[in-house]
Amino acid sequence: MAPNTAVNALQDGKRRQAQALLGSGEVWLIAARESGVRPEPALTLVAGVDVTWDSLFLLTRTEAVAIVGRFDADAVPPGWTVHGYDADLRALLRAEVTRLGARRVLLNISEDDPLCDGLTAGLERRVRGWLASGDDLPALEWDSAAPLLGQLRSVKTPGEHAAIRGAVDLAEAHLREMAAAARPGWTERDVAAFLHGLCRRDGAEPSWGWDACPNVHIGPDSRPSHAPPGDHALRPGALLHIDYGVRLAHGYCSDIQRVYRLPDGTPVPGEVQAAFRACWQAIQAGADALRPGTPGHAVDAAARAALVAAGYPEYQHALGHGLGRATHDGGTLLGPRWPRYGQTVEGPVREDEVYTLELGVMVPGHGFIGLEEDVVVRDGPPQWLSDRQDDLKTLG
Repeated sequence: MAPNTAVNALQDGKRRQAQALLGSGEVWLIAARESGVRPEPALTLVAGVDVTWDSLFLLTRTEAVAIVGRFDADAVPPGWTVHGYDADLRALLRAEVTRLGARRVLLNISEDDPLCDGLTAGLERRVRGWLASGDDLPALEWDSAAPLLGQLRSVKTPGEHAAIRGAVDLAEAHLREMAAAARPGWTERDVAAFLHGLCRRDGAEPSWGWDACPNVHIGPDSRPSHAPPGDHALRPGALLHIDYGVRLAHGYCSDIQRVYRLPDGTPVPGEVQAAFRACWQAIQAGADALRPGTPGHAVDAAARAALVAAGYPEYQHALGHGLGRATHDGGTLLGPRWPRYGQTVEGPVREDEVYTLELGVMVPGHGFIGLEEDVVVRDGPPQWLSDRQDDLKTLG
């Protein structure tokens, strides 16, 4: 399948999924302008088109209508009924909303989730003004599309599962090449540069940007952070931790963490083995709790309790997040009930969602051990998209 055809198929699947979530009389209205400058996340998900003029995409259970500037009309993908305008879109919009039988309009506004908050305040005022009640249009009910959009982003189609699996497979292949090539003296910058070279060779890009991905940490003096790679160098016995993912041409990405050791001719120290095993078991506890209907905070609590029971401190972040077109793809968060996470941890886990499971511990005198896997929620044990790291990996 050609790249553009594959992308259109993914977007068409998401459009149909969104329509199935809408109720009678509901219209989901996606508004955008100059989207190349300020992308609208929902528009990228269901249509994948950049627009220049004020543009409106309306979805009901049975119809998909795009009202765009005349010169943007040919860029709208198949599956949409397209209306191009020149001087004014208001009459066209009011006529379409009436024809669609709209009673309740859902807008992309959210206090909690930036991926559901794509509508600017200025454009929201314009949309509400265009659809003010009058002789030709009764008063409409307005609401947030966040519940619908959050579910749409988080619950993945089979095509999305395959796309993410492809991104995971390539990231793992890159890490295998890196592990075989790494030598004493390589710095964190060298590791990142090697992986960037593989991305360029394979037509991919790092999941969260060239400057920030991968995160690389070598040895006991390199603490885990989102800072760019530094100058800590590989020496015999050192631990190398990498947080890495790739984004493919279809827009979907991966996010995994792996930990390695450069051999020094001696057995792996017991404290390093123990820390690795504790992290592995804590992730397994989270996976065991990851079932449809379970609140996000309960999944995190299971992993957190397992790590603490093994004698290690709590990790200071969420156990996992949604994964898809973004490395943090919205929906329920697998995290603790901390104020910073708000209501995102209260939602239920849903079948077919894709999550990361990630945590780690610092081993004094050796370095950071961090593991992260990508999984699909199933009715039963989750499906591992990544080739799970079961043992400490060796470099060289």
